[in-house]
Amino acid sequence: MFPPGASAAASSRGASQSHGSLAEFIRRCCEDVGRGDDVDTIAAVTEVLRVNKYRRPDDLATFSEKEAMEIGVPLRLAIAMRKRLSGAGMAIDDAIAAVPKPEPIVSKPPAPKSMFPTLREMAEEAARRKETRVAKEAEAATSTRTTTDSPPARCAPMRVEHHGNVTNTRATRRPDKTSMTDYRLRRDEMPASLIDELDALRRFLTVRRLGAVDEPIKEVTAMKYEDHLRGLLGWMRSHVKPNFPIEKLTSLRAAFPTPDRRGAQLAFEHIQWLVNERKCSANYELVALRAFIAAAKFVHGGDEDDVGSGDGLDKPYAKLGLVQQLRKISKETGRRAERESPVADARVKWLDWSQYLGVVDALREECAALDKDGRRRSPSAVAWSVQRYLIFGILSCVPDRQRTVRELEIGRTLFQERAVKGGATLAGEGESPSSASGKAGEYRWVIRHGPDDYKTGRDYGVRPPMVIHPKFYPALEDFVANHRHHLCEPAHGLLFSTRSGAPLRDKDVHRILTSTSYRLTGKRVNPHLVRDMIITHLRGTDASERELEALAIYMGHSLAMQKGTYDRRTKEEKVAPAIDLLDSVNAKMRA
Repeated sequence: MFPPGASAAASSRGASQSHGSLAEFIRRCCEDVGRGDDVDTIAAVTEVLRVNKYRRPDDLATFSEKEAMEIGVPLRLAIAMRKRLSGAGMAIDDAIAAVPKPEPIVSKPPAPKSMFPTLREMAEEAARRKETRVAKEAEAATSTRTTTDSPPARCAPMRVEHHGNVTNTRATRRPDKTSMTDYRLRRDEMPASLIDELDALRRFLTVRRLGAVDEPIKEVTAMKYEDHLRGLLGWMRSHVKPNFPIEKLTSLRAAFPTPDRRGAQLAFEHIQWLVNERKCSANYELVALRAFIAAAKFVHGGDEDDVGSGDGLDKPYAKLGLVQQLRKISKETGRRAERESPVADARVKWLDWSQYLGVVDALREECAALDKDGRRRSPSAVAWSVQRYLIFGILSCVPDRQRTVRELEIGRTLFQERAVKGGATLAGEGESPSSASGKAGEYRWVIRHGPDDYKTGRDYGVRPPMVIHPKFYPALEDFVANHRHHLCEPAHGLLFSTRSGAPLRDKDVHRILTSTSYRLTGKRVNPHLVRDMIITHLRGTDASERELEALAIYMGHSLAMQKGTYDRRTKEEKVAPAIDLLDSVNAKMRA
């Protein structure tokens, strides 16, 4: 690209104003390279630039050498155009004007052949390139299965609704995090003994042990627990009077000094501070209390064979007054969480299901290789558009937690199955997805989860296969074969990546959904809310109880959770069928 700076732009404007027309500008650029009398080249280059919508010298500010080669403009002339636009060619105009014109020679030798192609040669070269491009497109069309749902040839104009900056849109009643200091104790501030203890706590929580009374938890949950414990220790250092200097924070015992009920005092005061100063919700309190209970068990649990009451009726660690007290606080907090109104304003984030599907369709239109003006987009930009479309599309037919999208991996959680009589079979070992594919209806793409692949796997075990809708198969297969590697050649085996080729993190998926949905609709849809939207939509329809129960099993939760947690209908909306039923009964009785 040409230099985008302000000085270059000013020089470009000056060049345009001094030269006037595009033809005059091209003539001067030809003079710069010693071919100012090559009339055929000047006419040919001017015409080909106008055909490609470069009508004034100002329009060439973004003209690159790559584009020059694609449309047939000689590279040397393109470089001269760039220099003149940046101001480097302006200084030679006066010098050229000062050179005396040579006297005409009667017996002039034949002029050497122009270094630039003639208009006819350029037309022939353009025709040859067009034939090559058409042949390649025809070959690609025969090797790739096409459907009516394939991306368009050109992108629709990028829809950017003027909703403002998504990062400045508040969806919660909590104070803005940018106005609050991070009080947590960082790992680089901790003594070595405390770091070792936190690592030992993580192993205590995540690794199976002989005689352990609690089931292991996920690594990501253990990391969240550590965040809350770092918060407790950081609060102790900066807010407890007298302060706890870093020299005293050598162990978790500083936060839980005794195994009796008095050992919960600092944890309780920290919870109160979170509620009053940081305006945290009751659900946030519950997670913090789970972390504190886990740490209390680790610090004061002692022999795990002697953590109960002795009669086998009480919960594990019932003998520890510290754990009992924290459990009591957690129970009271849980009751408060059931009655508490949501912290976030759902109106800022909520889409009707039809609106969400409209977003999916809009993203499909953004997957084309050419932009709205017919210019070729960069391979990485196309790859990112296709990936974004697939993320939204997969969630529309498999409305699961975002972890499912992040951990999609062909051959581990994502499979292509050939449909056969009596069921479906997976593609054979070593067989590529393309070789296993056939006509529509002969195969399907499914997501399969074992107990360790999703949040409630410990309760529900192996999940039934979650089927991706066939309309997304062309984009999925094209992404795997042609686009994924353009995201900085990912070195991992996961399906989706960041722009730099790294695996997607939870905040990456969250950012993709919130920023994209906000750009298109003005609503900040997050990944987990997609589950709420489809359940709320279906529970407001005539779906039977059997169908809703099947949906709950399919999505990996109970019917009670579907009704209580994911159904976002208001009470008025929930009782509307009862009002209609009573009206119908009364009408029949009066008839």
